[in-house]
Amino acid sequence: MNWKAWLYASAIVGASSFGPAVAVAQDKVELLPPELMAPSSAETIPAGQYKKDAPWVIGFSWPGTGNTWIVQTIQEINYAAANNKDIKDFRFVDANWQPAKQVADIEDLLAQKVDVLVVLPIAVDLVKAQVDAAAKAGIPVVVFSPGGTFTSAAVSVYGGGEAFGKAGGTFLKERLGGKGTIWAFRGVAGVGEETARYNGFVESLKGSDIKIGAEVFGDWNYPKAKQLCENLVASGQPVDGIWFSGADMTRACFDVFKELGKPLVPMTGEANNGFLRAWKDAGADSVGPIFTPGLGTALLRAAVALLEGKEINRAYYSDPAPITAANFDSYYRPDLNDAFWFPSTMPEEEIQKTFKR
Repeated sequence: MNWKAWLYASAIVGASSFGPAVAVAQDKVELLPPELMAPSSAETIPAGQYKKDAPWVIGFSWPGTGNTWIVQTIQEINYAAANNKDIKDFRFVDANWQPAKQVADIEDLLAQKVDVLVVLPIAVDLVKAQVDAAAKAGIPVVVFSPGGTFTSAAVSVYGGGEAFGKAGGTFLKERLGGKGTIWAFRGVAGVGEETARYNGFVESLKGSDIKIGAEVFGDWNYPKAKQLCENLVASGQPVDGIWFSGADMTRACFDVFKELGKPLVPMTGEANNGFLRAWKDAGADSVGPIFTPGLGTALLRAAVALLEGKEINRAYYSDPAPITAANFDSYYRPDLNDAFWFPSTMPEEEIQKTFKR
C-alpha cells in the first residue's frame, strides 16, 4: 500500500485540523452520497461566483500512477468526465511522482486558460504559488487537501487519514473491552498518511487500558509485514488484537497465524475486495475502514458545480462507516476480482467490464 503515500505526503500539516462534518442548513451540492461525504465547513461559495457557459475545459493535475486503488480512481474520474456533455476538453496530466513536474504541469494548464483547475498535490508548499496564481487569474481551484491548507482554493475535498486510523482502533477497543495488548503495523515512516492514520489509531485508544505492546513499520508491504509478523509471533509477545495501516499487511498476518497454527486475534483491514475475500476465507474478526476511489469523482463534481454556478461548501470530508461483520455481505463481491475497491461511483455495467472475476 505504499502507493497511497503520495496522497498524503502533503497532508502532514493538516489532517487533524480538518474536523468532523459540520451541520449546514442546506447542502447545495452532493459530491458523493451523504453516507460517504459531508460538508466540513459552513462557509460557501455563493451561487454564480464562477459560473461559465458550457462547454468547458477542465484541467486536472494528478500526482502519479501506481496500484489498483489509483488505477480505479483514475478510471472513475475519466468515466465521469467522458459522460458529461458539458465538458469539451478534459486535460488530465500525470506528474509521475515528481514535484517539479507537477509545478510545471499546473503552470501549463494555467497557460492553456482552463476554466477550472483540480489539483492533488504531491507537496503542498511546492504548488501553493500556482494555486494562488490561478485564483488571482479568476480560475477556480479544487484541491484534495484538508480544509484551510490552500486558502485561495475555492473548494477542498479530503478523506482518510485520522478517520481511517480511528475506525480500526475503535473496533479493537470495543472487541477487547477496553483492555489488553495490541500490536501496531504502521506504513512507511515519515509519510503524512502514515502519521495521520497512526495518530487516529492512538487517539481512539484514549480512556482505555489497552497497551501497544509492539510497533513496527511494515511499509504497507506484504512480504515485509509477513516477516515482521513471524518474528513477533515467534517472540512469544502477548497480543490480543492487531491494528494495521493497510490490508496487505493484514493478509500477511492472516497467513502467518494460519501457517503457525496460532488462533487468530481481531485484526483491522480496509475496503478492498481482495482483503474481504481473505477476511472471509480466514474466518477472521475484522473491520474495513473505507477510503473510496469515489474521492476522485467528488473532485470533478466540485469543479463542475463551480462552473454551473451552484452554491457549494468550501470544504468536504469523507468519513464513512467502515465495513463490519454486520454489513460485510452488502459489500463483498465474489463475482469481482481482488483489484476492486469500495464504494465505486461507476455503474454496474462499467464495473463488470473491468473487474469481473
